[in-house]
Amino acid sequence: MGSWMVPLLGGIVGVGVIAIYLVSRAWARRSRLTPEQRQEVDAAPMPRLQKRALVSFLLGAATLGLISAILMKYGAAEYWANDDLRLTVVLIFLAGMAMYVGTLLVMVNPLSSAGAGLDERDRKVLAQASAVQSAMVLVALAIWTTALGQWFHEEGAVPMVYMYLIFGTVVLVNWIGHAAGIVLGYWMGSRFAES
Repeated sequence: MGSWMVPLLGGIVGVGVIAIYLVSRAWARRSRLTPEQRQEVDAAPMPRLQKRALVSFLLGAATLGLISAILMKYGAAEYWANDDLRLTVVLIFLAGMAMYVGTLLVMVNPLSSAGAGLDERDRKVLAQASAVQSAMVLVALAIWTTALGQWFHEEGAVPMVYMYLIFGTVVLVNWIGHAAGIVLGYWMGSRFAES
């Protein structure tokens, strides 16, 4: 990696800050809850779907963090060359995916105890969660594409190992984005008059 990484990451952070600023300005224009409504919302228990999404988010972040820590410690070249290391990362990935599928099935399965109680608000939150999910996947792809394009510009080609890492990242960010979209949907609904 070269000196290009600092401006690249600075630009990504800058775009993120601008996006957060614009979203917060748009949210500020929404109607707020009255103090009585806010007190009622604060006293209400967390919906099952939100609990499951929060657990799913934490599991996804833990899986991504663990795989990232391993790859940062050993590097992509060692990951590609060492079968034991690659198998360890793949097993962590598959275990994470199994946990995700389990939480997803419990969240949206109408036959489960969590899925049976989905009301209109829950369905609205689920429908809007895909916007956050899509945005996070696109940002992850943009970061990978820009970083790898700059990193391997002189070589003219990106090593195959990065294709696997991009795939894994997109799958995990897709999972985390879905859960984050649900958690944010409930947060926005409870903060503003959207219940």
